[in-house]
Order: sequence, then C-alpha cells, then structure tokens
Amino acid sequence: MNIRRATALDVSELARIERLQPQSAQWGEKGWKTEIIQAASYVFCMEEDKKLIGFAALRLAAGFGEILNVAVHPDYCRRGIGFQLLSRLVQYARSQGGEELTLEVNIYNRAAISLYSKIGFSEIGRREKFYHNKEDALIMGITL
Repeated sequence: MNIRRATALDVSELARIERLQPQSAQWGEKGWKTEIIQAASYVFCMEEDKKLIGFAALRLAAGFGEILNVAVHPDYCRRGIGFQLLSRLVQYARSQGGEELTLEVNIYNRAAISLYSKIGFSEIGRREKFYHNKEDALIMGITL
C-alpha cells in the first residue's frame, strides 16, 4: 500500500469512494476539482495495486488546519487505512509548521471518534444540529 498526494486525475475515484461512505462530506466530482487546486488544501490518498482505496483531506494555513473529509472504501475498512491516512496528515501538518488541527464528526459516529482519539484528538466543543439530519457535530482538536 502507498500513500501519496492526490491529483486532478484522482477526482472521479475520490468521488466514487465518497459515494460509498455516506458519512463523508459528499463533495462530488465538482467539489473535489475545486478542493484539489486550493493552495491550502492537502489531499492524501491510499492506493493498493494502483487502486485508490481511501483518502483524507486537510486545509492548512497560518499554523491552523482543519481535517475536512475522510473515507475508506468499504471493502478496506477495519484494516488501519484511516489511521495511516490521518497519521500522515498530522505528520504533514506538523512538518509544514502546523500548530493545531480540528475536525467535526457526527456525535453518533463512534468508530470515527475512536479513530480520531487514537490519533490524539480530543473533544473541544459541539455544534448543535450541524448536519442536514439535525444531528450534532463533535468538534475535536489536537495540538501539534
């Protein structure tokens, strides 16, 4: 398996994985095309045998970063891929002078909360009725 920066050539595969994981941000191809070209955007993807199987997206500016979108293809879940991708984002943010990262996660997404906690994130707040289904978001952060 290989982790690398995503490129514009990956947009359709990023959107495909996203569609398979409803808890992801659901940017679609148009959103990915926009995100990939942002100067402060860093999207890493995991490949196995040249097949994209997961991604994690970060925006980082002025020492502060936000993890925006993370998903792993359902056939590859529970294999540590999310952990590896998030660890790479944290490492990358630190290498770029990042001081703090945050993210939002549905309060009912226990698997994701557990994963983020293993990386070192902890709860720093909540956003009430944040998601389209009116569920709250847990805000988590990590100091680098």
